[in-house]
Amino acid sequence: MSRLMPSPADAGAMLRNLPARAWRAASWALARWWRAGAQTARLAIGIPDYDNYVDHMRRRHPDRTPMSRDEFFHERMLARYGKGRSRCC
Repeated sequence: MSRLMPSPADAGAMLRNLPARAWRAASWALARWWRAGAQTARLAIGIPDYDNYVDHMRRRHPDRTPMSRDEFFHERMLARYGKGRSRCC
């Protein structure tokens, strides 16, 4: 094949010869991309992210105890839907 387009056998050989560090970096980047996409999807459909909340509380407010998972979801549902009131108008 041409120099710009390696044959499938050559491409496979190139992948097999990548150093372990490159594989780790690529898999880490893919995992990070997947987590960010999953978090974005959850936020788009209205599912709160408890793990992100706990991480935020530990980093930004180490003196405060994070809510339990049940308390967190209850508080998020109240914040989103309120106590019987509509957010419209």
